[in-house]
Amino acid sequence: MKFFIFAALVVVAVASDKPYYPKAPYYPKPAYPSPSYYPKPAYPSYSPPEYPKPAYPSYSAPEYPKPAYPAPYAKSYDYPPMPYTFDWAVLDEPSYNDFGHKETSDGKVVDGTYYVVLPDTRKQVVTYKADDYGYVADVQYEGEAKYDEYKPAYKPAYAPPAYPKASYPPPAYPTASYPPPAYPKASYPEPSYPKAYPEPSYPSYPKPTYPSYPPPAYPSYPKPSYPSYPRPAYPSYPRPAYPSYPKPSYPAPTTTVAPSTEAPAPVVEKTEEVVADVAVAEVAVAEVVVAADPVPEVAAAEPVVEAVEVVTEVAAAAVEATAEPEAATTVA
Repeated sequence: MKFFIFAALVVVAVASDKPYYPKAPYYPKPAYPSPSYYPKPAYPSYSPPEYPKPAYPSYSAPEYPKPAYPAPYAKSYDYPPMPYTFDWAVLDEPSYNDFGHKETSDGKVVDGTYYVVLPDTRKQVVTYKADDYGYVADVQYEGEAKYDEYKPAYKPAYAPPAYPKASYPPPAYPTASYPPPAYPKASYPEPSYPKAYPEPSYPSYPKPTYPSYPPPAYPSYPKPSYPSYPRPAYPSYPRPAYPSYPKPSYPAPTTTVAPSTEAPAPVVEKTEEVVADVAVAEVAVAEVVVAADPVPEVAAAEPVVEAVEVVTEVAAAAVEATAEPEAATTVA
């Protein structure tokens, strides 16, 4: 609370320090008489004079004879390239200029080199070669780059100038001694506004009633019954019996021969493999015959049996053909 009181006192003190300036007096706008203008003067109209067009004499350009120049010289200035050599250099230590150039040519190939000392104290050397295949240059640098330490220029700190404070007294304006203007008071009647309109009344309608309908009754149908058929019985066929062939016996050799180094074991294994394949084929045919349908599969089972019999005959023939070379080898 004390802070607010102190702030109010400070505001009042600051406001009291400001000088008071009276409001400028009001002066009515002066009325000037309307000016009277003089009539516009009438000037006479003149037509421009017509002068006859002058007649100038016509001159024809003089004809000069065409100069005759002698025929150009037939001599050509295209000389074949010739060998040359030049060498120059510049060394000026006060201006830090150190560069040079050297070049040699045999009329076909130009070899040369030039160098220059760079501002960072390095020396750049360019060795080049130019011929019918082009220009090839090799650039090399000698030495290490050295840079001077950067030292910014000194800038003096100037103090801002001190200007004298103006000691002019505050202006004193004369107080206006004019009476305040009196304006006529407007005598307009107070406007009359229409009275408020009554609140509208709306008719009330009864809530509509809708008829209620009973739920529809649908007929109930009995569950359909389907006839049951007996499971069909298929005839069973006996497993076919295949003839068994005895193992062939070969006569013993009557001539004594040298013992053979070949072993007959592989031939027996091949025969056993063929018989095993035939047995597997028989089992497969038997399974097909047992699982087949009675009527449609009878015709298809008979060719399979014939194929198995053919395979059996082929296997027997293969056994005989294998045994015959063995016997012939033994006799030999």
